[in-house]
Amino acid sequence: MTTRTSLRQLSLCALFGLTAFLARPGMLAASDHGDTPLLINANRRDALITDLHVFIRDGRLVLAGCFDPAIPPSATGYTFASDLIVKFNINKSVPVSFDDAEDLATYGGTILDPARIKADIVFTITFANPAAPLLKTSGVPLNRLGEIRFFTGLRDDPFIRGPRQGRNSAAIVIDLPLDMVVLNPSQATLLVWLTSRVPDLPGPFQDAAARSLRSMFPENDAMNTLEPWQHWTVLGVQPDVVILDTTRPVAYPNGRELADDVVDLVGDPRVLMNDAPFPAANDLPFLEEFPYLAPPHAPPPPADPAPGGIGGPGAPRLIPMDVTGEIQQHDVPDR
Repeated sequence: MTTRTSLRQLSLCALFGLTAFLARPGMLAASDHGDTPLLINANRRDALITDLHVFIRDGRLVLAGCFDPAIPPSATGYTFASDLIVKFNINKSVPVSFDDAEDLATYGGTILDPARIKADIVFTITFANPAAPLLKTSGVPLNRLGEIRFFTGLRDDPFIRGPRQGRNSAAIVIDLPLDMVVLNPSQATLLVWLTSRVPDLPGPFQDAAARSLRSMFPENDAMNTLEPWQHWTVLGVQPDVVILDTTRPVAYPNGRELADDVVDLVGDPRVLMNDAPFPAANDLPFLEEFPYLAPPHAPPPPADPAPGGIGGPGAPRLIPMDVTGEIQQHDVPDR
């Protein structure tokens, strides 16, 4: 296994010196895979967002979201809950500056009018028919819907992070020609965020994800249930969105590639302290073709096979495999 040999790892001795401080109540409550108390208390870990990657492949914009940190290693497929509503949101009309070095490193850029952030493009995924998930689009050309690719299913967890080595996640991947999103050079910078909603729970959504290793921390938990423009107007902080300047190469903090080692790039001690064995690359190779995420890890051998080899308590849980659903156009009202 490839291991991280960066300055962050060489500084581990200093990090261990922080253990007593970080171990105080609440200091290690942050988790990259399960940071929304509302969903956890409702026993809806399946709606927890664990990852968002935004990158470009061969002239196509790729949006990859991952969910459900509680998938057992025995699972061989995945069925999303029938009431789950997932939205990939894109703003392409609010200007961004890349002149402030601190903002660039922390947020990916400086959003010049954060109160105006709204979704110009929305991809909404629903699962009323688990065998045929439905993707509805808003803000992209209706006559080009056939050029959108759409995947849901079990994949290797792509987060390059020690505790997630060997684990799988529930993935949704969408890709489409970049020129369906960027129609002119003045709209070449995209702001992207992902939300999940369980209708029976309060709020317009219960979890949100954008820039990696930001809203996961307890001090930023309120961001998970607010729109990005509200991060600015209500919380007084820079909105949590992935900023992608499509005219420049994709590499964190400009978007997020699958191979970006954000744990090392961000270098937050609260994450580094729990990153053993400190991977610098994914534990399975990513794919060159759609849906790009690595195939899922095989389940471990049954722990307690029943007589005759049929499988006992430790046998893999067999559930429907990956599916590609219907794509529709719809309208989403402004906020």
